Amino acid sequence: MSNSGCVLDRQQIEAVVACEDAQLVLASAGSGKTMSLLAKIDYLNRELDIPAERILVISFTQKTVSELKERCDIKGINIHTFHSLGNSILKDADYSGLGLKKLLSDTGIATFIRSYVEFLIKHDADFARAVVDFILFFYSAPSSPAGVQTHSGRINFNRIYLRHALFEQSGSFIRTKDEQLLANWLYVNNLPHVHECQYPFCDEKYQPSFTIKTPRNIYLDYFIINQKGHSIYGPSYMRDIKWRQNLHMRNHTSYIILPSWR
Repeated sequence: MSNSGCVLDRQQIEAVVACEDAQLVLASAGSGKTMSLLAKIDYLNRELDIPAERILVISFTQKTVSELKERCDIKGINIHTFHSLGNSILKDADYSGLGLKKLLSDTGIATFIRSYVEFLIKHDADFARAVVDFILFFYSAPSSPAGVQTHSGRINFNRIYLRHALFEQSGSFIRTKDEQLLANWLYVNNLPHVHECQYPFCDEKYQPSFTIKTPRNIYLDYFIINQKGHSIYGPSYMRDIKWRQNLHMRNHTSYIILPSWR
């Protein structure tokens, strides 16, 4: 037995002519499964007189479906991926009992989703908050510099990718994705805060990343340091972190450090 001039071996012939209700063929890649399947289609149609329109061939991948369609010389064979078969069934179905004329098009689906999301935003406070969180925390935030390994890389990051995402009451810009995430989290949780405001218990210039405004202010600093406690900015940067910690300890002020790796 042959298909498109290809000769089948004994095992392939057995697979082609077998007429059980269920049949499993196990074979490695490149062993001729596609050729055997084409021969099976030929056998069912030409030897057993099964009409082409009653033969259904399904594959997981579009690549295999395209190959089968190209190599099959019998017109009318139904060759589909699982998804395309499902789509063809749905398109041909009668929806009159459901009050529908046909399935929604891709444009119709997009319009329906948009209108339903707008409805939920207006009528479901939890859903609206989730949408706002997504936009503030993920959609609009610039890329993080935490993975930059060198000082020159940091400068290059700032030059090319840095976005001025938010403008705080203090008049300074949020400079990184991590800082924007912090600012957004403080905002959506209704925590009044300022960005880079002068620490009041120090004559030197020291502006924590954020000051959370409470009766006893909470000061928060964000640092570019890795899990091993090192920074691309070197020992002076680490000494500055230690100086800030000691400053808050001496003044008994609440202080939170957030390293970039977290």
